[in-house]
Amino acid sequence: KAYCDEQLGDTLNKKADKEADVDKLSTSIGSKTAKSAQLKQEVADLQQGLASLTKAQSELNQIRSEEKAIFSREKPEMEAGLAAVKMAMKILREYYAQEDAGHEAASGASNGIIGMLEVVESDFSKT
Repeated sequence: KAYCDEQLGDTLNKKADKEADVDKLSTSIGSKTAKSAQLKQEVADLQQGLASLTKAQSELNQIRSEEKAIFSREKPEMEAGLAAVKMAMKILREYYAQEDAGHEAASGASNGIIGMLEVVESDFSKT
C-alpha cells in the first residue's frame, strides 16, 4: 500500500505539472492568436496603403506624360522666343552703346527695358 500511495502522489504531482503546462500553453496560444489577428490587420492596412500609393503613382505618371507632351509641343516656340529675346537685347545694347547724343535721355529707360528682357531670358532659359 505504501508503494501505491507513493506512486499516486507522484502521479498527482505530474498531473498538476502537466495541467500547469497546458494552462501556460493555452495562454500562449491565446496571445499568439491575438498577435496573429493584429498582424493580419496591419498587413491589410499596409496593402490598402500600397494600393493607394500605386494609384497615386499611376495618376502622377499620367500627368507627367501629359505635361511632357505639352512641353515637347511648345519647346520649339519657347526656343524661338528665347532667340528673339536675345536678339532684342543685343540690338538694344548696340543701339544704346552708340556715341550718338540723340538718345542720351532714354538711356535710363533702356536699362529698365534691358533688365526686363534679362528677366524674360532667365525665365525662358529655366524651362
